[in-house]
Amino acid sequence: MKIKVGTQLDDEVYRELKMTAALERRAVSELIQTAVSDYLINKKRKSGHRSGLKRFLASRAFKLTDEQFRETMEADFYDQ
Repeated sequence: MKIKVGTQLDDEVYRELKMTAALERRAVSELIQTAVSDYLINKKRKSGHRSGLKRFLASRAFKLTDEQFRETMEADFYDQ
């Protein structure tokens, strides 16, 4: 089932879109459908992907409380 959607585009963007559709012998709506689908797929991929540092900082790998972590970081191991 398809749903009709209305939106507004900048004149230049619409002209380029229409030219591309004509050159590719495709409907403007087909190009928009493809562009939105690609955008959503990429967004899902990126949202589930975090860098190693972000994953490390967000996890509780060592199961330390913030206070325990702070104490450990502030400890001077050379005096022990």
